[in-house]
Amino acid sequence: MSLLLIGLLCGVTISCLLLAVRALVSNPRDEVLERVERLTTQAEPLAGDVGRGRRSSLLASAVRPLSKLSKPEEGKDLTRARAALAHAGFRGEQSVEIFFGTKIALSLALSGSLVLLSALMKDPIRNVWMMAVILGAIGFYAPNLWLRSRTKERQRALSKALPDTLDLLVTCVEAGLGVEAALARVTQEITLSSPLLATELKQTTLEVQAGVARPDAFRRLADRTGIEELRTLAATLIQTEMFGTSIAGALRIHAESIRVRRTHRAEEAAATVAVKMMIPLILFILPSLFAIILGPAVVRIVKTLLPALGAQ
Repeated sequence: MSLLLIGLLCGVTISCLLLAVRALVSNPRDEVLERVERLTTQAEPLAGDVGRGRRSSLLASAVRPLSKLSKPEEGKDLTRARAALAHAGFRGEQSVEIFFGTKIALSLALSGSLVLLSALMKDPIRNVWMMAVILGAIGFYAPNLWLRSRTKERQRALSKALPDTLDLLVTCVEAGLGVEAALARVTQEITLSSPLLATELKQTTLEVQAGVARPDAFRRLADRTGIEELRTLAATLIQTEMFGTSIAGALRIHAESIRVRRTHRAEEAAATVAVKMMIPLILFILPSLFAIILGPAVVRIVKTLLPALGAQ
């Protein structure tokens, strides 16, 4: 019975976590994009999107009481939390509530499972409450680590595809296309090679078509992704419109500077390899090397020299 209860509790916890991750991934789209699609296509929403939106709403309603325990109040903290979720790709209206509610649910599930297991055992676990507090803290802060890792992975993928995308954009602009048409064309070309950047550029293109100024649309793109190169790109476009300089030349220079910075980062990472190798070298390689070199000598000393000294 105890194993059955523990298995049931673990199953419910894992199901809630999977539902939370799925609800975070299936974010409702931006209001500007929805308005643009209604005006241009007049298409009905897909059944899958409606189903994901309903599941997200149900999960948000379930974890809303828990999210109030850790969700920050309106202000800088809440804005920072929304920005962190947006950088990881979670931009739904209910993402903040789902994220903070999941943190509390995971913390309570881990600590409660340990307490329940200790209560069902014949010999209770010693210091169970201290261990429950530690597990609760791990469950509370583990989603933060996962979110940070996802953000870094996403930003790395976007930064890697950005120089080639700018080269394609320069080629399209020099071929005679406007910036908006060039963005739409580049978005179609990089859909297979870089779907993340293609999605972001598609949203930027639709925002420009909806009436958002081009520099503001690129600034919103930089705020959504949190990549400094895109923020610099927005500043470059603002300067080209103010001074009337060539957009193609500015984009080419910006792409080259991104490649130079990426090369510098790679060289910096390569320069730190020697320092990072010191720890495994000292802890693992050198002891085994000493054992191989000095081992036979030590064995011979123990077998021959020490008995001779003892006899004298």
